[in-house]
Amino acid sequence: MSTYEAAALPIRQGARVELRKLHGDEGERLTELLARPEVAPHIMLHRKDGPLRSQLALLVYRMLRGSDPRALHTGIYLRGGRELIGTVSLQSWNRLERTAVLGYMLDPLWWGQGLATEAVGLLLEYGLQELRLVRVEGRCRSGNIRSERVMLKSGLSLERMLPMPGGSGDVMKVFTLLHN
Repeated sequence: MSTYEAAALPIRQGARVELRKLHGDEGERLTELLARPEVAPHIMLHRKDGPLRSQLALLVYRMLRGSDPRALHTGIYLRGGRELIGTVSLQSWNRLERTAVLGYMLDPLWWGQGLATEAVGLLLEYGLQELRLVRVEGRCRSGNIRSERVMLKSGLSLERMLPMPGGSGDVMKVFTLLHN
């Protein structure tokens, strides 16, 4: 795979979830999930980059198109199921330095059941073994305890805390996973 070629994750199956390529006809469902009031505040969109609705549409387009060589977006589905229940991705993927930023979200109907942790584990396994990543970073707002638990259960460790941009007083926690 060249440095600029978009990557496609082969289907990865866990005990209860599977990761599959997102399809163009899932745009409405993906937009619905990202716009959920429980999910939207945790997606790192920036008001200075234009209206949030436009940013969300662009994000969905990029995720569905799957042509960004610096990102690998996959859908989370119940094993054998057809409905998209979330996404997990490697973003800001630097193939030369073998680093990436982890991103994920799950429909709140499925929170608290270990499904996000399982999905993140499947993608990290692929990233470490097949993509040969040596550093994966994940981020969440200080109040997002569920996301923090997913990262800790997935082997990431709290590395640092940063103030959120915009002077809100909120803090972003940065977690890392280092692999030889």
